[in-house]
Amino acid sequence: MLTRFRKGAPNSDAHKSGIKKTEKRTEFQKAELQESSEVLSNPGCGWYHVYTFKAQPPGDGRPVEEEAWLDESCRQEQLALALIDIGAFRVSPLSEEALDHIGRIMDFFHRNQKQLLLRFVYDTEGKGMEREPLTLNMVKRHMEQIGGAVRPYLEDILVMQGVFVGNWGEMHGSKFLDDGSLRELIAVLYRITEGRCFLAVRTPAQWRRVTGNPKMGRELEERLALFNDGIFGSETDLGTYGTVSRAEAGETGSWSRAEELEWQRQFMDAVPNGGEILSCEPLKGYRQAAEDLEEMHVCYLNSIYHPDQLDYWRGERVEESGCWQGLSGYEYIGRHLGYRFTVSDVTERNHELQIVVENNGFGNLCQETECFLVTEGETGVPGYKRLDTDARNWKSGQKTLLTAALPRSEYGAGSSIYLQLRRKSDGRILRFANQGAEEKVPLGHILNS
Repeated sequence: MLTRFRKGAPNSDAHKSGIKKTEKRTEFQKAELQESSEVLSNPGCGWYHVYTFKAQPPGDGRPVEEEAWLDESCRQEQLALALIDIGAFRVSPLSEEALDHIGRIMDFFHRNQKQLLLRFVYDTEGKGMEREPLTLNMVKRHMEQIGGAVRPYLEDILVMQGVFVGNWGEMHGSKFLDDGSLRELIAVLYRITEGRCFLAVRTPAQWRRVTGNPKMGRELEERLALFNDGIFGSETDLGTYGTVSRAEAGETGSWSRAEELEWQRQFMDAVPNGGEILSCEPLKGYRQAAEDLEEMHVCYLNSIYHPDQLDYWRGERVEESGCWQGLSGYEYIGRHLGYRFTVSDVTERNHELQIVVENNGFGNLCQETECFLVTEGETGVPGYKRLDTDARNWKSGQKTLLTAALPRSEYGAGSSIYLQLRRKSDGRILRFANQGAEEKVPLGHILNS
């Protein structure tokens, strides 16, 4: 495994409840726990395709479905990046037709059950200065209008990338990226999205410039992520990082790659980060790439760009023993995007189960969940006990210890015990990466003596 676990005992993140004495002694037999390399298709992470639209609706009345056709490979992806070009409204507010069209685009992805990476741009040709509005107020006006169109779909938006300006909306090549303008634009986006989805800026230096002002608030800081569309394109990821040390650049400057990766490892572990892979010479092997992506806590990547680098990973094979042996480097990287939880051990001590969960993914879960101990006995009616744990704290590269009272013997000899994780907003099951785990992980059986 490439995942590096920190030294020391697992974190304790669970509720310890008292155990009532019973006449019969309850014993526990642990299930066989092995990691699986299976694709989990959990929400909020994985590969994505880009779908580009113009806010001005097509003049020939073509439906949105034809403009954003989802082929079979795209249908398997949980995420989609919707890039919406509003450059036609450089000198005027968005028209009602454009706002209606944006709403139809959002509804299209909602009906196709895609969680969105959403980016509004004035430019799609690398000419941001020419295409963006003349005044900051016009940009803010567009944001306010778009807020009304996307608010019904905020639950579908994982991340809103950028602040509309710059080449390709990537926050470079714009006159509106000084500290004051950047903070104003981020503040408007945070307000119109009601803090219900994550926002993302292009570079760590931009993140520090925004959050370095105490007026921005802790709540916004907790919802601000990074998107990097230059990963591996150069030593600086095409300007994402700098070339001098932190001491030379200052706290709000761009630091060297090594220092920025260490900063991301420490401070970007609670938000969904991602972006796009570029090719470089020589091409980067999946092992080194995985180490960097783990430090960035990457949750999502473009599934078709850059083909040279992705094809290189497809040609590599994992050689070390274990469940990943024989898979391609591309498969290894794709299945480690975001969180990947595995129950690695279960022990019973003094009528208490101690459950060790490892997060072997590059990133972390960013949505609220509920974790249940499930007991299935002779009656066929399962019993659920909610554990006092927050899976958002099951951090990448770490082990977390959960504790729960061993279910009483009333369930009957041979009763099975499982662990289950559900998203709180809609009850969707989040799968564990254990062999034999579908909707829940088998932990073991109750034995009575």
